[in-house]
Amino acid sequence: MNIIRIGKNRKGAVVAGQSDKSQSFTKDAGPLLIIQPLVGIGDMIWHKPWIDELIAQNDVILATKQSAQPQILFADRLAKMTILPIMRKIRGKKGRHDGLLGLFRLAQDFKRTGAKRALVLHHSKTYLYALKLAGITQVSAFGFGDDKGLSSRVLDRADKDIHAIERMEKFWRINDWPAPKAGWRIGVSDAHCQAVRHALAQDGIVVDNLLVLGIGAMDVQRCWPNERFAELIMELRQERPDLTLAIMGGPAERGAADQIQTYLGEHNGDKVYEIFGTLDDAAAILTIAKGYVGNDTSLLNIAAVQGIASLGLFSQSPPLTYVSTLFHLDVITEEEYGTPDIIKKIAVDDVLAGITAIWPND
Repeated sequence: MNIIRIGKNRKGAVVAGQSDKSQSFTKDAGPLLIIQPLVGIGDMIWHKPWIDELIAQNDVILATKQSAQPQILFADRLAKMTILPIMRKIRGKKGRHDGLLGLFRLAQDFKRTGAKRALVLHHSKTYLYALKLAGITQVSAFGFGDDKGLSSRVLDRADKDIHAIERMEKFWRINDWPAPKAGWRIGVSDAHCQAVRHALAQDGIVVDNLLVLGIGAMDVQRCWPNERFAELIMELRQERPDLTLAIMGGPAERGAADQIQTYLGEHNGDKVYEIFGTLDDAAAILTIAKGYVGNDTSLLNIAAVQGIASLGLFSQSPPLTYVSTLFHLDVITEEEYGTPDIIKKIAVDDVLAGITAIWPND
C-alpha cells in the first residue's frame, strides 16, 4: 500500500493531529504485525477486506483471538500470513496474556515476530504498551484523539461508538490509504463446496433449494424464540414445499434444536433437518445454499458475504446493510432496537412475508 502522506504547513511543521513519522505498508518494509483482538467471528469479517488487502502486499502476522476463527476466515491466505494467538480474558476465563506478567509475555510474543511495524485495530492501550516493550516503534492505531507516539492520523474519541466497518473506512480515509480493492468474502474452495453438497445429498438435502435457519446467537436477547422457528417451519412446509429446510447452529444450540424438534413432534410435524458441523463446513454450505434466515450472529454475516440472500432477525442493534445480500424486516422501530425482549415483536407471519418477498415461489 502507499506510504502514509504527512500533512505539513508551508513552514514545514506537522499539522496538528498528524504524526511526523512515515510508516510504509509495502512488502520491502519487513513483516507487518496486525492486531485485531475482538472476540467475535462477525468482528473479524467486518475488518476482513482491509486485512486481506494488507496480506496481499505484506508479510502479515495477524494477532487475534482464536474465538474469531481466523484459520477458517483466512483459510485461502494461510500460506501468505501467520496467525499469532492472543490469549486474554474471554467470557470470564483468563489467559496467559492477562495481568502484568501477561503483558510482558505478550510483548515477548510480539518481539519474536521480528516485525518493526504494527497496526492496532482496537482501542485498548494494552497493545500499545506491549508493542513499546517489544521495541516496535512504527505503530499505526485508532488513537481516538491521542496520537502520541503513533505513526498515523487518529480517529476522534466519538468514533469509539461507531460500527467497526464505519470506523475502518474512516481510519483508512483520514490516512489517505487506498481503499480495499476486494469486498467481503471468505475463501471457500470449490472442492469443499462439492464435498458438502455430496454429503448433504446423502442425507436427502437438495442444496439448491436449501433455506438454512440460523437458530443461535451469543446473546439470548438476539435469539428469536424456538417455538416460533418451529411454527415457521410448519408454515413453510404448507406454503413452500419447494424449499428444503434445515436448522443450523453450533454446539451451544443443541438444546434449542431439541426444543424445536420436540415442538414439531407435539404438533404432528416431522423432524426438520439439522446441520451441526464445523464452521468451515458451515461456510461451504452457506456458499451454495439458496438462502439464510436467522438471528443476528456470525452465521448471518458468513451467509451474506458468501453471496446468498440472507434475512436477519435484528433486535439488539440496527440492521446491518454493508452487503446487498443482507435483508431485514421493518417490524422493530429505530427507537426500539436494544430493548429487552424486543425480538419477540417479530411474528411468524412477518418472517413468512419476508421470505416470500426475497424468495418468491416461481
